[in-house]
Amino acid sequence: MKDREFPELPPKFIYRPDLRHHVTPKLMRDEPIHRWFVFPHSYSPQLVGEVIKEYPLTKGATLLDPFLGAGTTVLWAKQNGFSATGTDLSPLSVFVSQAKLASYDSVELASALRYVLDYKIVSDDLKQHPERIRRAFSQCELMNIESLRRRIQELPPHLSPFFILALLNVQQKLSRAVPDGGWFRWVDKEEQSSQISILFAQQINKQISDLINQSTQQIGNWSVYLLDARRLNTIDGVFDALVTSPPYPNRHDYSRIFHMELLSLGASEEDIFRFRHTSIRSHVEARTPDIQVNGYYLPPKLERTLNILPENADPRIAPMLMGYFEDMYYCLKSAYSRLKPNAPCAFVVGNVRHAGVMVPVDEILIEIGEQAGFEFDCGWVARLRGNSAQQMAIYGREPSRETIVIFYRR
Repeated sequence: MKDREFPELPPKFIYRPDLRHHVTPKLMRDEPIHRWFVFPHSYSPQLVGEVIKEYPLTKGATLLDPFLGAGTTVLWAKQNGFSATGTDLSPLSVFVSQAKLASYDSVELASALRYVLDYKIVSDDLKQHPERIRRAFSQCELMNIESLRRRIQELPPHLSPFFILALLNVQQKLSRAVPDGGWFRWVDKEEQSSQISILFAQQINKQISDLINQSTQQIGNWSVYLLDARRLNTIDGVFDALVTSPPYPNRHDYSRIFHMELLSLGASEEDIFRFRHTSIRSHVEARTPDIQVNGYYLPPKLERTLNILPENADPRIAPMLMGYFEDMYYCLKSAYSRLKPNAPCAFVVGNVRHAGVMVPVDEILIEIGEQAGFEFDCGWVARLRGNSAQQMAIYGREPSRETIVIFYRR
């Protein structure tokens, strides 16, 4: 690439183009067990390996991931001889991660699959299902899905999450509600009820194959909790390192992106609204948490960014950005109390652009981390992303850094 394509970086930042696929789910799609369910905005397990290679830990050390996502850090720890704890406010994240981390017997799973596939279509009152679910699937598809689900619920409790996770994968393939940026869009799809049992069996067999090829020499503890990253003081233990990726302040709302999955897991619309309102303030509908933490002040780089937002900017953007970085201070402060001295902490973050103004999330996070007591070590710039189509159409393209910001706990 030409030099002009590599803008000058802040002090202690370096370009790491070798990690450009590590900060996306691209590599995860070929990774056993990780690939059982993939979040569209996540990093790959190889990134955790790169961090631990650069900041070596002895086997058996314990990792912390306060933004669990699809369980990438915790599962990597299990597969590589480390213990780990993950937290997330999303019931979907916790369910997916627990299903990936559980121990299964492949022979028992194969027998259970035969039982589940021997399901009979049960006619029920489809009006009992949420309106969005009824819109996402045809009547016949929904009857097949619910009949499968009933059969799965008859399995022993230690097996059912394995099969429900596979069913969520099938639903994603069929659903007419397709994630699109921070929302989902409705698309037209052919009726596929005749393919549901085939797709389900294929997914289960892929998952069983991953288990057969997986090492069984795994010793450690792996826990995940439905917990706010701003309240980590409520978990037990101290940790040797942290690897995570908080939501980017790009207005993406994960309660909307995964609305169908949350409904399928039994969440009510009220539950989803509650999740939306209590999540990290990375989108405009999240609300101020009831948390009191001393020591936070507006970071200079954030103040400068807010001052150059144009007058015609969406009036919700400035409060969202202020709330987001205040929340990140809460997260860092609560993580500090759970980490051992000198523990390395890697945060995957992405700079964002609002009303044509680039928000240097990575640099602002460094200022906040130092407020919380951390020492900034370095920033690995994995790639330069484009902006949203709307931003580029109005303001042109300006590369946005996606950076792994690495601190030490003092």
